[in-house]
Amino acid sequence: MKTRQVTLYCESLLPNSPHGTHQCWYYKGSRIFCGGSPVPSRFDGRLSQGESCNLVISNLVEEDSGPYTYVSSSGYFGDVNLNVTNVPMVTSFLPYIEGVRGRSVILPCLNYPSEQPLLQRQNCWYHETTDIYCFSSPQSNTSRFTSRLIASNDNNLKISELQMSDAGRFTCFLGQSNYGKLKLTVKDVPVSKPVITKTPSDSSIRAGTSISLSCKSSSGSWPISYNWYKLNSQSGRYEHFASGGTLTLNPAEVKNTGLYNCKASNQVNGVTVQESADSELSVQSPITNISLLAIPKQLFVFEGQTLTLRCQVDSGSPPINWTWHRYTEDSKQPDSEFRHQQQQELKLTHTEQSSVYSCSASNNCLGQVTTLQSEKVKVFIVPRPVAHAISYWSLALSLCALIVLAVVLILRRKTTPPPSPPKKTALQPISTKAHPPPNTKQNVRGNAKTNVYQDSHQDNEKDFYCPLSSDTCTGEDVYDELV
Repeated sequence: MKTRQVTLYCESLLPNSPHGTHQCWYYKGSRIFCGGSPVPSRFDGRLSQGESCNLVISNLVEEDSGPYTYVSSSGYFGDVNLNVTNVPMVTSFLPYIEGVRGRSVILPCLNYPSEQPLLQRQNCWYHETTDIYCFSSPQSNTSRFTSRLIASNDNNLKISELQMSDAGRFTCFLGQSNYGKLKLTVKDVPVSKPVITKTPSDSSIRAGTSISLSCKSSSGSWPISYNWYKLNSQSGRYEHFASGGTLTLNPAEVKNTGLYNCKASNQVNGVTVQESADSELSVQSPITNISLLAIPKQLFVFEGQTLTLRCQVDSGSPPINWTWHRYTEDSKQPDSEFRHQQQQELKLTHTEQSSVYSCSASNNCLGQVTTLQSEKVKVFIVPRPVAHAISYWSLALSLCALIVLAVVLILRRKTTPPPSPPKKTALQPISTKAHPPPNTKQNVRGNAKTNVYQDSHQDNEKDFYCPLSSDTCTGEDVYDELV
């Protein structure tokens, strides 16, 4: 109220203050109180510092209404909006404070007595008619507020984790003539756009160190849920990375480099979601262990085929600069006329590219350049054989194979004995007399060989017919060897 005194509380919630000077109070962007002393302004003589960094303004006038900002030593800031009214102090009028569910609020211990309160204990705070905090014995209080109350040296009361049922009248009762009342309202507020802060705040850090990213909304009813997202460079979309208000990378790795953002949400009018601005994180590391990979591994191809040399390192943060070197025979210095290739791979296809090669890689880690050189490899790209020459050689080899096969068959036939014909029943009726079986296979084969040189005859007694004489042999008298 006009002509009275007010205390502005220095709660610093947001990072990255828009004002340059720290540990200062600002009124509409202009400094009015810094480092414990007032700055010359129209508030001369009416400003003082209360407990901690709180600002006390006395003899209020309507022109004092407006936004006030406090900036802490770490660059965090908090805004307070003051409204000065000339409404006369009457019994029915109570100063009021608005709180947000789940957050904290500070109730100032005011002193403008109105009606005589029906209260018993002095030096206590009351909610309606129930004492909730007494300065003489704060630990003895057993109300539902107990674990959420903190009193300051100037008798102000801080209530944390506000609940909707906390709304109502509060009285700071120090004595029969020293007390003041106020009204607290608690409301639901949609979550505000969150802000990301990094600790340490460096834009680039070395791999292996720890970094924490904090996501915080300055307003909005609790509970507030926070989720972290990281940009996938291949798909171009943000993917869920972690949950919680703080993201800690310990230790940070090169793969953690990228763009991050966070989303805050609470249950007000359904679900309210707000997204932060992007925050870039760069994790840097010097390159280590360079090697040269060849495909194929034999380092030999025909002209027209591709021989690929690939330069690679075990670790290191991008960007990595790749350089290729070619050496002449028995030379330790690279060929100055060879055009350096800045790609990670070198592809060779022509015979004139046969030579000795090596590669080098370098990167910059926090201002320090690291360069590594690979071993040398010698590659061979030979002319491709003529197509018809290959055909002639194939034909010659095929003919040689046929000749060898023919010789083998001829030798086998010469070493095979002539066939022996089996017995054949005479064309004339055969006697029913039983023929004595030959004693052995050798006897049968011997008899057959003998018959080859005998004349054809028919023995009526033995009923035996031999057709192998020249005058009796016909086309039908051809037999396979049966022995």
